Amino acid sequence: MSQPSALDGRDLVREAVFRPFFRLDPSRNITTGGVGLGLTIARDIARGHGGDLTLETSPQGGLRTRLHLPN
Repeated sequence: MSQPSALDGRDLVREAVFRPFFRLDPSRNITTGGVGLGLTIARDIARGHGGDLTLETSPQGGLRTRLHLPN
């Protein structure tokens, strides 16, 4: 039996969305959607303040964005 990897496929995608210009939804048109910088910028700002921005599975389905900031 093989050991589970530290990051499964979903975790890899969750990290990939923070790369500049990464777009998770290929069906969105660039003229009506974003260019893939929002999460990158938001995470950089959060980390610049000693926090982090993470994605996790939402109990209602889809993803939940969680902003962690120090006290």
